[in-house]
Amino acid sequence: MPLIHFIEKPKFTIGIWKIKDHEYNANFSKILHPNYHNNIQNYKNTKRRWQIHASKLLFEHLLPGEDLALENKKPKIINSNRHISIAHTKDVIAMIIAKFPCGIDIEDSKRDPSKIQNKFLNKEDFTAGESTINLLKNWCAKEVLFKINGDQSVLFSNHLVVKKNGNLFSGYCIHPKFKFTSNIKIFNFENFCLAFNTNYKELT
Repeated sequence: MPLIHFIEKPKFTIGIWKIKDHEYNANFSKILHPNYHNNIQNYKNTKRRWQIHASKLLFEHLLPGEDLALENKKPKIINSNRHISIAHTKDVIAMIIAKFPCGIDIEDSKRDPSKIQNKFLNKEDFTAGESTINLLKNWCAKEVLFKINGDQSVLFSNHLVVKKNGNLFSGYCIHPKFKFTSNIKIFNFENFCLAFNTNYKELT
């Protein structure tokens, strides 16, 4: 079974799915959650088609009988008050379904974000001037914070801050239109760095 990791908590569920090229079926993908990337057969990038199809399969596994759609370029569970976020890297899909606004990110643990750190770090982040692995954790955490809201005007280096207290991570977004904070779980899974938020609180 391509489901390689599963986390179930009272307020959220996470699944990680290994993409298998033989699973892709264009006709099946058109009828499986047709409101989610309904033009998948027109995508020229084969890998992208596999990723979308695997996302549909993973969602079907986590929430059978529910319907997944794409709304304002974000995944949405139709007729549900639950929230969803999806991430992918190489041949792995990660998905979180939660009772609160959520985000998830997964990256190859060998990725080095140091070349773009000026685009996402600020002086308040815990990683300033530290190791590559901490830079990667910061990047993953900010991806999570960004996906929670998904507003394209959010700037990683201006509006998002990640803090660390011992082994615990937290982050907050201070944007002219909205403010919130979340606790963030970050850990290594096989050869990947996985990050997701475990709660959500609006700030005034």
